[in-house]
Amino acid sequence: MAKKVVKKKTGKKVKKIKRLPVLKPKKSVKKLPKLKHKKSLKKTKSLKKIKYIAEIPSPKKKVLAKTATGISGFDKMTLGGYETESINLVVGGSGSGKTIFAMQYLLEGIRRGEHVLYVTFEEKKEDFYANMKKFGWDLDAAEKSGKFFFLEYTPEKVKMMLDEGGGTIESMVIKYNISRLVIDSITSFSLMFEDELSRRQAILGLFDIIRKWDVTSLLTVQNSPAARKDRGVSPSEFEADSITLLYYVEVKSERERFIEVLKMRGVNHSRDMHSFTIKKGINVGKVTRTKVV
Repeated sequence: MAKKVVKKKTGKKVKKIKRLPVLKPKKSVKKLPKLKHKKSLKKTKSLKKIKYIAEIPSPKKKVLAKTATGISGFDKMTLGGYETESINLVVGGSGSGKTIFAMQYLLEGIRRGEHVLYVTFEEKKEDFYANMKKFGWDLDAAEKSGKFFFLEYTPEKVKMMLDEGGGTIESMVIKYNISRLVIDSITSFSLMFEDELSRRQAILGLFDIIRKWDVTSLLTVQNSPAARKDRGVSPSEFEADSITLLYYVEVKSERERFIEVLKMRGVNHSRDMHSFTIKKGINVGKVTRTKVV
């Protein structure tokens, strides 16, 4: 718009001054979107334009600390063994190899310089040591080394342990810095309770105490895996971090052995059933398609 004419005292008129129009850009400038990760920006130049590329870091996967079992083939099935400080069940019927599996697991700990504890409700020490010698395992020497500890316990004492919140087992775990624990088996313990509710509460109590000890534990369960569908899922199976099933079944008029990892939390374990043999310990073989259930 033109300004008004202003008359000065001289009486002369001042020239009209026009305002120049405001020039607008032909193209509108688009605002760049806000980038969340300002620190991780890369600037790449081209002849015509400048681009800003945000590099969003991928979330890191949680790496589980693993405790190797030392059982040929099993550690491969489970990508390194058990999760450290976890509670693991080995379920099998009579003669399936549960105790041998458990002992190999403890012996691997001794080989690695760890202190290990074997708790049994049914075995006498002298008989147990003699049986293990058949596999070339000298438990007397292991005990003298100060790395292997054997404890004969009764289910009644375990019940007292729950009331006390630890008992003798806890004292040994703390005193000897135990890192691997085997309880063989918890079946005898669970049979002390008549109703399912009491049994479940006792198992939960036992698991809570074990988790306080910061040990990687293996608990054996005397049950045929083939009968799981009939009896349903036990309380211990709900609470355990992993379940391994050992089958000893009749195939074409002969008894054969198979192993299966039913569950292992946080691990992409093998879903296949494998055959296994027992010679100088357990050796897990190839995947089998034999129907055992």
